[in-house]
Order: sequence, then structure tokens, then C-alpha cells
Amino acid sequence: MTSKKFGIALLSLLVLALLFLATPVSAKTVSDGLTNISAGDTVFLGEAGLNVSSAVPNAAGTICWYSYADAAPDVLTISDKNSFSITGASFAGKLGTWYNGSTKDSGNLAPANNVAFVVADPSLSNVLITDVTAANADVTGKSVIAGDVLKITYQTNLQTLITQRNLTGPMDLNDDHIAAGTGSGLICKVKTPDGAILNGLYGDNKLNGPGITIPLSNLTPVNSVYSILNTTNNMLSVWNTSYSAYPSGTYEVWFESSINDMDTYYGSITGKTISSVATVTIAKETVTITADKETVIRNNPFSVTIEGKPKTDYFVWIKGISTYNNKTGFADMAPYFTQNQKDVNPVNYQAAKLIVYSGTTTTIGSDVPVENGTIFWVVNATTSSSGTATISLSTDGNTKAAVYTIRAAKRTSDSAANDQLYDTVKVKVEKGAVTITASGDGSYYLGEEITISGTDTDTDNVYLFITGPNLPVNGGQITAPATAGTTMVNVKTDDTWEYKWSTSGVTLDAGTYTIYASSKNVQKDGLSEAKYDTVSIVIKKPFVTATTSASTVAKGDKLYIRGTAEGNPTQGVAIWVLGKNYWNGKTDLIAVTETVNDDGSFEYEMGTADTKDLASGQYFVVVQHPMYNDRFDVYSDAATPTRILTQLAGAAAQNSEFIIWGAGKLQGSDAAQALTDSIDSADIDDTYTKLTFLVEEPWIRINSVGDHYVGDVFKVSGTTNLAVDDDLIVEVTSSSFQPTQKTQSGEFSGVSQTVKVTSGDSYNEWAMDVDASTFKPDEYIVNVEAIEADCTATTTFNVLKGAAPTTSPGTPTTGPTTAPTTGPTTAPTPEPTASPGFGAFVALIGLGAVAALVMRKD
Repeated sequence: MTSKKFGIALLSLLVLALLFLATPVSAKTVSDGLTNISAGDTVFLGEAGLNVSSAVPNAAGTICWYSYADAAPDVLTISDKNSFSITGASFAGKLGTWYNGSTKDSGNLAPANNVAFVVADPSLSNVLITDVTAANADVTGKSVIAGDVLKITYQTNLQTLITQRNLTGPMDLNDDHIAAGTGSGLICKVKTPDGAILNGLYGDNKLNGPGITIPLSNLTPVNSVYSILNTTNNMLSVWNTSYSAYPSGTYEVWFESSINDMDTYYGSITGKTISSVATVTIAKETVTITADKETVIRNNPFSVTIEGKPKTDYFVWIKGISTYNNKTGFADMAPYFTQNQKDVNPVNYQAAKLIVYSGTTTTIGSDVPVENGTIFWVVNATTSSSGTATISLSTDGNTKAAVYTIRAAKRTSDSAANDQLYDTVKVKVEKGAVTITASGDGSYYLGEEITISGTDTDTDNVYLFITGPNLPVNGGQITAPATAGTTMVNVKTDDTWEYKWSTSGVTLDAGTYTIYASSKNVQKDGLSEAKYDTVSIVIKKPFVTATTSASTVAKGDKLYIRGTAEGNPTQGVAIWVLGKNYWNGKTDLIAVTETVNDDGSFEYEMGTADTKDLASGQYFVVVQHPMYNDRFDVYSDAATPTRILTQLAGAAAQNSEFIIWGAGKLQGSDAAQALTDSIDSADIDDTYTKLTFLVEEPWIRINSVGDHYVGDVFKVSGTTNLAVDDDLIVEVTSSSFQPTQKTQSGEFSGVSQTVKVTSGDSYNEWAMDVDASTFKPDEYIVNVEAIEADCTATTTFNVLKGAAPTTSPGTPTTGPTTAPTTGPTTAPTPEPTASPGFGAFVALIGLGAVAALVMRKD
């Protein structure tokens, strides 16, 4: 009986032992639910104590992995499916899908239905630190001011660890975060500047009450983005850096996972933490102010930049200017803040008088003058999310040249500026400079346009005046030199200015003058208050000169009247050509005018049509310049008969001088004299120059040609009264060039060429080179014809057969000892020349007729 009881007891112990052994032993985990792996779940490098029985159902416990689709599988046998680790030795470098069995299609299953699990590298990335105080600005890797409230967030792929494994119990699926006090196994690490690792952070007093510590192991996931969780009320918590526990320096923040011992194993695989490391530097609050320029030329802007706490208000003002002028347009103003700047608001004088700084003894209002309309000397500037604010200040020509101190102080209230958090910067404002130059060489004819230009870095306007003989002592206006005053010129944005001064009509005599350019509207006796510069100019009396292209012109030839008219007459010059029963203005009954070029030159052409019908004889030319008033004071009235009128400067009445065309007109020479007498009047400022030229019948003469031999090279030349550069057609033709019978040969030789008339000593000349190497012996006719004028000339010469005779050489100084044998030489017998042809006969008759006419004329 005892043995039976003992056996039953032993059997009971054995059953209990078997039951104990059949119960799996849990690994060190946050939650048993996190270790149960189903087929297709994602597992992470570093996880330990996983139960993969459901994921790997085959009895052998084999799984396989393919490096690529057709590769041979890597096979791994799991010895303990109830406590399996994703070690680096087995899975590093073999991430991705692992299949149940030794091949991906084991058990006749399709690979998609045979997945055991997917191995992934755990990721805790995009660690981000934002500043709640500064509108959640990203301050990762940047500095914040002690007292700012920060928030730490990150992203991770470990979310799949919770969602795939059907975790229940402590996981609140509706709120999507780990229940309070449980923790998720995701840990935030914060390393202080001295190397200590913090377990918790002080939260914001406004959210959590004073002294509440937020554990760094309580995190909440929201769509894979995690933040530190306040376990008291399940709120997202923030880090208040105002506590003394957080000294100045750089803090490092990163994340690790302790789920299923992942932190331990992961470190052994890669030697690093799971997440990246973010930094933030906590600094004591300071404020600095800097200027973009140490020295400013007045009439130019400058700016100051504040660097302080983000999204913070600072008072900025100019110290020590309370006695400066506050009226726009008057001297000795201080620089002022430019209007309408973003995040920069003006503070009026009444408010500035209440703002205390430097303890309780000084107000900002005591530093500055009363604002003038929209001009302010105190502003409230708000810094950007990066903690900076740039503020522009303006200066003008009335800004006092001085050193200015601009102060920035943190605004603590509407009526106080922090006396400890402030900074100052000094900016020196200097007067600018004025320069002046005049175009050209400084010498000008009255009537010309003079460009006066320069620079002015001091004011927006420059003022010009002129001094010289018998002008106002302190200067006269540029436009009216005899009247005291100045002429204002606007200065461009690049500090340059320019004034185009037309001296036409300006009442100045020839002489030397000085032009002043001043930064202020003052004259010579007030220049001590301004920046100025001077330039000297010489004014000369205008004049006109002219010449004709030839003193004699052949009918039908062109004649040019060329000259120079100084003083830039905008009306041009009047060209009067007068002769017997001739005036070149008779068609329109007004004087012919010619434009004057920029260099003062002009040219008037009398063309072929103008000269071909002119009678031979003398002609008179008067070239009239309008002079100072740029107006012809002697002119024709365009009526019939046409009268020459004069009009004095400023007078409305016109005086009739003489009739130039029509009934009662003066003769050519008398009209020319009367015209110049009118212009010579003391009441007329016009001037003139006069010329004469002769018109002749055109003629061409041919110099004697003489006889030549076949092969000679010679010149056919002559003289003419045609103008230089006129074209002549010169023809040399054989007199045998005539109609022939069909049975006769039509041989011809000769040459034709167009040549130009050139200048000669007494008459103009022409010439043509003739090469007779292709000529046949014959009589030749030379015909010269003008292209434009109606004029020809003719002569003849002979070309002989053989060569031209040569002169016997002289006796040499040395020679052979035996005297040379001499004998009579046979003179070459020239072949008889051919009888003159019909053409030559006709030519001779023509020459005879010409001779007879000449004799009759004589």
C-alpha cells in the first residue's frame, strides 16, 4: 500500500514537472505580448526572447533567405522557437524576408504564403528639437536662451512592432499610446555639457505645475512621430530650460529602444545607438547691436542689426540728440528711423518720456527730440524666429555731421527697458562732396550747348550759379547770368547730376567765367555752409567761314560752298547766291538755308541742273550766320516782289531794306552789297562771309600726241576748266574702224577709258595711259567727252610700223685692243603708212571747220 501511494506521488510530481517544462519561460521583456511573432511580422535586429513557433511551424525549425531571386538560399535552423534572438551573427547583412523551411516554397506553398518573418534594422530618426517659446521654431543644432520651453520629437519604424503583434492590456489602441506608468520601452537620452545622462526633464510650469519631472522613458507614438509623454495626465510634455539644473552649454539628445533587450543586442551589433544625435545649446540671454557701416556719407541710409532672443521686443533709439533740430528741411537734424519697416513700430515722444532705463533716473524721452510728423527717433523692434532684427535709418542733406550712438535694450514692459540686457553701437555721419566738370575743352562759342555735370554725395539737389565780368558779385543764374540767383539740378540715385546749358540767346560777352556747384541753395557769400566745386569756361564769339570748291565753274559742272559755322546755330546758315538776273532763292522766294553739322561744318551744292543754264560771268555768295539770338535778323518776305527785311532783337516791327527779286529789284552785284550792308548794321547781331566765283563755257583741250610706233607706251593728256573729280570718257580709235564688205576683214584696234579730272597749276588736267602693243599701224582719232557737262574735244595721231629709232651708244672708255670693224649701216626702210580712211577724212573736215570758226571769232 505504501509502495502504491509512493508511486502515485512520484507520478504526480512527474506530471507537474512535465507541465512546468511545457510552460515557456518569459525572457526579459517589457510585455510578453511583444515577443509573440506571427507569420509575416517584422522583427528587428537586437530583439531577444522571441516566440516564433507560429511563424516557423516546420518541425525542423528551418528558415531560409535569398540574396536575390534565383540565388541559392541561406538556411538557418532555429534550436529554440520559444526563445529566439535576432542576432547580428545570423542576420546582419541579411535583412528582408525569411521563409519557413529550407526553401521559399517548402510544403508545396507559394512563397507569398510561406513567409516566416521580415528582419529590419530598427530606426529612430529625425530627432527634432523645437522652441515652443518661439512659435515652435526648429532649434536643432542651434542656440536657445535659458528659460525657453523646448519640445523633443522623433520618428521610428518600431511602431510596426506594436501594431503587428496585436498587443493588448496596457496598450490603449484608441489613444495610440502606452498606458500611463507602463512605458513603451522607447527611451530618450539627454546628455549634459559635462557628460551626465539625465533620467528626466523639468516640464513647463504652465502645463505641469512647478517642479514636475517628466521621465524620459515614457513616450507616446502619434502616426510614427513620438514625443515625451507626461505620465500624470497623458499630455505631450515640454522641457523648461529656465531651471538652474540646466547650465549653459551644448546638450545631446538621442533615442534608444529597450524592447526585448534591443538596446543591449543592438549595441553589440553596430556599436552605436539606434537613433541619430541632435544637439541644442542653452545660452544665457544677451543682446547685441551692430551697424552695417562705421561711417556714412550723409544723404545715404544705413542699418543696425539686433541679435537677441527670438520673437522678443526691444526698444531702439538714438542717444543724446534731444537738442537737435526736428524740422524737416532744416540743418542739424539727426538720422531717423525709416518708415514702414516690418516688425519695427515707431514710439512717439510722449510714450518715450515714460520708458525708464538706467535704473529709475533716466527715460528714453530725455534722449531724443519730439517726433516731426512721420519722423521718429525711437522704435520698438521685434526679433525674428532666429533672434535678429535689422532696422534701417535715413539721413539727408540736413543731417548734422556727427558721431551717433544707437542703443538697443530688451523691452520688459510698456514703460521700462531692461538696464542689464542692452548694447550700443556708434555710427559716424560725414558731409559728402560736390564735383563739377564741363564737357569738351572748356572753350565754347556762344550759342553752343554746354553739358555741365558732376557728383553730389551730400544732398539731393545741387545749385548752380555763374560769376564773371560785370555779373552779380555773388553769382547769377545760369539761364540769366545778369540776374542774381541759382539754378537747381536734381541729383540722381547714383549721386551724379547733369545740366545741359544752351547758350543760345544767353546775354554773355566773350570772356572767361566761373560756374559754381553748391550742395545748398546759397551763393558765393554763403559757401562756407556748403560743399561746393567750381569750373572755369571760356566763351568765344561765333563766326562763319566759307570757300567755294573752285573759283571758276564750267556750265553744267557742280560747285560746292563749304565752310564752318561755330556756335551751333540751330537755324543753320543762309546761302545767298546772286548774279545777273539770278538769285538762288527765287523759286521759293526765301533764302536757302543749309544745316550745320555737330562739328560746325556745312556744305551747299549747286548741281548740274543749277549751273548748266547759268550765264557766263561773275556771281556773288553771302553766307549768313544767325549769331547770338539764333535767329536770322535779315531775311526775305517771300512775297512778290520779294523784299529783304530786317528785324531788331525784341522788336515787333520789320524794316524793309530793298527788293531782291521782282519788279524794282537791285542788280546782282548791287543786291549783294545791299545785303551785306544790312547785316553790317549795328542793330543786327548776324554775321556773314562773302565769296565770288566765275561761270564759263566748258572746254576740254588735248595736248599734242605726236607719232608713235607699234608697241609704244605713252600718255594722252590735256587740260580743262571742268571741276576736279569730274569724269571724262577718253577714246582712242583707229580711223579704219568703219563699215566693211562681207568679204573684207573687220580689224580694229584702240582703247577707251573713263578718267577723272585732277588739279593742275593753271588749269585742271586729265590724262590716260595708252599701250600700243596691240595697235596696228594706222591713223588714230582721240575723242574726249565730258559726262556731265556738254563738252568734247578731238585730235589725231599716227601709229607707225617698226620700232622707234635708237641713239648710237658712245665710245666706251675701255674696249678690245683691235679696233672694231665699222661699215655703213642700212637705215630701215619704213613701210608706207596706209592711206587715211573715211573716218580720218571726216575728222579732218571737222577740224577745218573748227579752225574756220575760231578765225571768224577772232
